[in-house]
Amino acid sequence: MAEVFYRKWRPKSLGEVVGQEAITKTLKQAVAQGRTSHAYLFCGTRGTGKTSTARILAKAINCLSPKDGEPDNECHICVGINEARALDLIEIDAASNRGIDDIRDLSDKVRFSPNESRYKIYIIDEVHMLTEPAFNALLKTLEEPPAHAVFILATTEAHKVPLTIISRCQRYDFRRIPIDQMVAKLAYISEQEGIEVSDEALHLVARLANGGLRDAENLLEQVVVSYGSPISEDDVRQMLGLGGDEIALELVRHIIGKSVKDGITTVNNATEQGTDLRHLLRGTLEYLRALLLIKTGAGANFGYSDEIMSRLNTLAADAPMEHLVRALKVFAGVNMRRDAASTLPLELAVVESATEPEPVVVAAATPAYAPPQQVSPPQAAPPRNQPPSRPPAPQPTYRQPPRQAYRQSEEGAAASGSAPSEAPGARPASGGDLPDEPAARLAHQWNMIANDLRFVGTRLKLGAMLRSAKEREVSGHTIILKYPSRSNVERLQQELDNPESKRALDDAIAKAMGSLFQVEVALSNGANGAGMRRASQSSHLVQAAQAMGARVISEREEQQQ
Repeated sequence: MAEVFYRKWRPKSLGEVVGQEAITKTLKQAVAQGRTSHAYLFCGTRGTGKTSTARILAKAINCLSPKDGEPDNECHICVGINEARALDLIEIDAASNRGIDDIRDLSDKVRFSPNESRYKIYIIDEVHMLTEPAFNALLKTLEEPPAHAVFILATTEAHKVPLTIISRCQRYDFRRIPIDQMVAKLAYISEQEGIEVSDEALHLVARLANGGLRDAENLLEQVVVSYGSPISEDDVRQMLGLGGDEIALELVRHIIGKSVKDGITTVNNATEQGTDLRHLLRGTLEYLRALLLIKTGAGANFGYSDEIMSRLNTLAADAPMEHLVRALKVFAGVNMRRDAASTLPLELAVVESATEPEPVVVAAATPAYAPPQQVSPPQAAPPRNQPPSRPPAPQPTYRQPPRQAYRQSEEGAAASGSAPSEAPGARPASGGDLPDEPAARLAHQWNMIANDLRFVGTRLKLGAMLRSAKEREVSGHTIILKYPSRSNVERLQQELDNPESKRALDDAIAKAMGSLFQVEVALSNGANGAGMRRASQSSHLVQAAQAMGARVISEREEQQQ
């Protein structure tokens, strides 16, 4: 059986690792100076060389005659590692051996001396898959490892690795491989394999790999098996069902020109031709991104031909920046995971990107101070027997109500201690009509605050929890929310402990009140914290009995569920 490309052409020295020059240089100097660490953490996306670098480092540490920090690949230790038969190199897949028993077994065996090498190397791939107890067991081994043990941890999701593990390792972040270096590697492989392939095909394969050399090597081998030599760009497109860049570029042209009819027609024509709509979406996003970079003057190597770059430069000159950014946001939000064959998401994106957004009307801010009133000159007092004349009634003024208005609830009016200033369902005239007194203003704006937070919260929504507050008090710059049940207090306090929920609540209150306020939660007056309620006040059975003539002889309190 022939060996696949990504294994056959795997680098055997640090100098052969593609696109990670900063990391390989540091590791070579560490080996040459004898300053290697007992634990390493290699982070990065798939196909960027983490495992290959770990194996090369294992060879360099144990090599009998290293050269400038590089393994010679000639001694029996290097040959054993290259042939995957070295006893002192133990590779563990954390996705399959993720339990605490597996790590305990490792911790027991690590105490034994190496068989023939100076160091026993443990490579733990996908280390983020370990369970929390397994991480705790591994932590003790990393804290006090034997002198002959070296751990190399590799992961694609470094944020899932505990900080206690990361702090005990030398961390190296592997970046995505640039297109130029990936094309050079693919060209070298093609030359060694005797395959004739065009530069356009290599650039297309490199772009589709998205920074992963292993994916690029697999794609190249798949094209070679499918079409043989020579290989053109059309062969790659036909194999992957891309349908050509022409369709995506045509769609981008209609998006920039705000031609909804032609854009939707292009999407439907692509479907009739059998083009994968997910690839069409990806190509459209790549072209829109290229236009954005060209428009802003940020140079980048896109890997396109001169003809396509010329057409992109022409489109970028005619594309307004605002429309280009809006189109990018719209198409980046298209989700085709549920139904990849449906044209509706792309059609809606075409329409939305061509539609001008409605202008946002911002209400004038409420002044922080009241304008000084003019003092009228003193007038002569009326005669004693003549009643004082009433001033003329002010003429009513009519103001245009704002687009967004909030209904003032009866509960808010009762909490403020005054009757509602408007009939139920009326709209406030403007931001200037808000009460100046903080408590009254809070009651007036409470529904607006709750509406703004109706979708905010991790377990429970803040909007619903705020509406259930029975009492609200304002003391200085502090708003105190009181609940009759301790469970409500604890639930709201748990949500406020979340920084995102706390920030959203502070922003909503500052927007409604015109200044910053702190929020505190407490039990209402008379509540004992257990959430008590009287059966006669809440039970429908008791109320029905009273309606039939029964009377309450005694009452007892029950726990509120």
